[in-house]
Amino acid sequence: MFTDVEGFTAIAESMPADVLMRQLTDYFNLATRVFARHGGVIDKFMGDGIMVLWGAPTDLPDAEYRACVASLELHAEMTELNRRWQAEGLQPFRTRIGMHTGIVIAGVLGSSDRLSYTALGDVINAASRIEGTNKQLGTRTLMSEATFEGLGGRLATRRIEEQIELRGRQTRMVLYELLEVEHQPR
Repeated sequence: MFTDVEGFTAIAESMPADVLMRQLTDYFNLATRVFARHGGVIDKFMGDGIMVLWGAPTDLPDAEYRACVASLELHAEMTELNRRWQAEGLQPFRTRIGMHTGIVIAGVLGSSDRLSYTALGDVINAASRIEGTNKQLGTRTLMSEATFEGLGGRLATRRIEEQIELRGRQTRMVLYELLEVEHQPR
């Protein structure tokens, strides 16, 4: 999973760095709690983005469902945090999410001077590109067909009717939008 705050560059330009840092810290703390509740492991923070793994470093049954529920909860909890921020005169954050499922290489990687745990492979690159496709489609949460299949129809989704060309990739992908809570079965 990759997350990104929509319009972050414009938000960052419009406020003092200390205020921006406080908002990012609040956002990261909230996201970290949500992801951990559902078995997600944060690989890294990248500016305003987050890379999250489900099923690494240890196998996690039902990873797709857990990741999707975490996505829905993050959006719901951000709604409340945004209300508080707006009451303080601060800009809201709108989070976009991209998910893909597959086999990756996970472990310690880096140089002889600096190592960190991470994952790499085409699945990681595709998940990042899927997240970026939200901007083009005006969506908030997109997943690959592989993630959709792992979800097993337990949450409401919408199939994007055309195969999407992801930036930097030669093959097109079928994507699905994860629909927000008001569209979920009860």
